[in-house]
Amino acid sequence: MSVYDQIIQLLKSNDIKYQTLEHEPTPTCEDSARVRGTSPGQGAKALICYADKKPILIVLPCSRKLDPKIFKLLFSVHDLRFATPDEVLQLTGLQIGAIPPLGNLFNLPTYIDQALSAEERIAFNAGDRAKSVIMSYSDYAPLAQAQDTGHVFSQPK
Repeated sequence: MSVYDQIIQLLKSNDIKYQTLEHEPTPTCEDSARVRGTSPGQGAKALICYADKKPILIVLPCSRKLDPKIFKLLFSVHDLRFATPDEVLQLTGLQIGAIPPLGNLFNLPTYIDQALSAEERIAFNAGDRAKSVIMSYSDYAPLAQAQDTGHVFSQPK
């Protein structure tokens, strides 16, 4: 089953209202926001990183960038780095830009930047650079089973 189909099944099995969009392939969250007609702040950018050599998923608004110093301080991490495209493919079977903000699909601990909660609705590429899901943040947060949602570890771009 594709990651997209897994996401749809997860949403349906939890009785979550959502909208899907098919669009031109978008490799960046800014491109995705443009074709969806949503604001960059609504885009849930999913970053696969290694924290002390363990893979994790970090989710933040597309309008912001990760502040590694703050993240490391908040979560007592000594070494934090972005996964390479090959590592992302190995961990998820997906290309960068297609990663959904649901680390539980890949057994990855997930950290959601609190800044994303400022949006009523969020949007994300759903396992495919040409398919997006739009849903409420209040439904997304518990679905993601995040390790943490109560801290801001990003800064404006």
